[in-house]
Amino acid sequence: MLISSLKFRPVADRLKQIISWVTLLFSLIGCGDSLISVSEISQQKVDKTVQLTGKVVHLAPLLDRTAYQIEDETGKIWVVTTQNPPQSGKPISIKGKIQYQSLPFAQQELGELYLVELEQLPISSAEK
Repeated sequence: MLISSLKFRPVADRLKQIISWVTLLFSLIGCGDSLISVSEISQQKVDKTVQLTGKVVHLAPLLDRTAYQIEDETGKIWVVTTQNPPQSGKPISIKGKIQYQSLPFAQQELGELYLVELEQLPISSAEK
């Protein structure tokens, strides 16, 4: 009995090693950009890269970029881009970096969170 358990020890050790690598791989995949809703965007997440899906509701041309507002079922947020602006009324999915613009006024903070567009992502058929 002792001899047969010794034969399987290398196999068991190899299996443990494979399981450890698979666990590490899945945990690294989970560290990617997370799909969030507008209501989940907060000052604690400034400088984090996130994915957001919604509908373009407003466009605002600026000098060297464009701002557009995305709306999902939880709220609205402005997005700044240097790329071609999306069409108003169309669904959009983006990867962006959360930023905060401070605007102190009369001893109040009137700043606002917004996204800097890093890339427009393909829209799935369920989101269209």
